Amino acid sequence: MSPISLLPHEEVVLKRLARILGVDVEFSSGYKVYEALSGVNLALSYVMHLTNERKCPFLVGNKCSIHYIYKPYICRSFPYIPKHVRYSVDETNKYIMASADYGVSLACHIIKKDREWLERLGGNSVVLYYYLKNEYMAAREAENVRTLFLSLLSKLWRDGLVELQAARENTPVANLYELLRQFYPDLPNVIGIDKVVARVRNWAKNY
Repeated sequence: MSPISLLPHEEVVLKRLARILGVDVEFSSGYKVYEALSGVNLALSYVMHLTNERKCPFLVGNKCSIHYIYKPYICRSFPYIPKHVRYSVDETNKYIMASADYGVSLACHIIKKDREWLERLGGNSVVLYYYLKNEYMAAREAENVRTLFLSLLSKLWRDGLVELQAARENTPVANLYELLRQFYPDLPNVIGIDKVVARVRNWAKNY
């Protein structure tokens, strides 16, 4: 129903999968900040666009072709999805953070069926945890990774290794995850992407 929101490392993984599968995928950067030392806008988020048929490019028939390889957080958390993600930059203390407001999507037929009951609960997080436990946990994991990325970027800023400013027009865009990997080589292991990459490689050999 709308472009698929991604964290920076997910754009890297899905781009590689698209090449292997021969799938045409279009990504756009989401929220950006300008990194003055390298002269690029850093993308802190991405969106993957739907096809002309308004479908996910990885959808084959009614099945996800990458379900068992790598499924983005927003797909794993559906129908518990972010309605808004707000980024804030503290230039005085050199800190960047984000807050996300989550809601339950009525695009899910199960949610439509239980809508009246859920509305009476008023978004009680304890009930949501048990009602959508796996989806709720996927959403929490996504926000933990987002917070980690922004905390690491903030540290680089305070250490003088990057200099962040408001995003600039007509400026090349770099992926935040790719930048962070240069300074934190163990990051793929920390967020489990090394296992995903290994799984992609093994799967590609047999594809």
